[in-house]
Amino acid sequence: MSPNQYSPPSQHDLAVGMLESYIARVIDPECSPIAVKASANTAILIFRTLGVIDAAEDIHYTERLHRIYERRQGREA
Repeated sequence: MSPNQYSPPSQHDLAVGMLESYIARVIDPECSPIAVKASANTAILIFRTLGVIDAAEDIHYTERLHRIYERRQGREA
């Protein structure tokens, strides 16, 4: 491939980018943490089921979302 050709992101790159965006939204005080966490958990389940993310990434993002959500709620994760 020449350096000037566009290479679209992989499904994995898109999934990880989407999950990172969900995490940013859970942190954002203008967003509803409950709605964002529910959507993110659904996305994690779909990505894992389709094999786009592996088990370690599933655990990583699930735990990260849980910790951030709990902090937003004023509780220790």
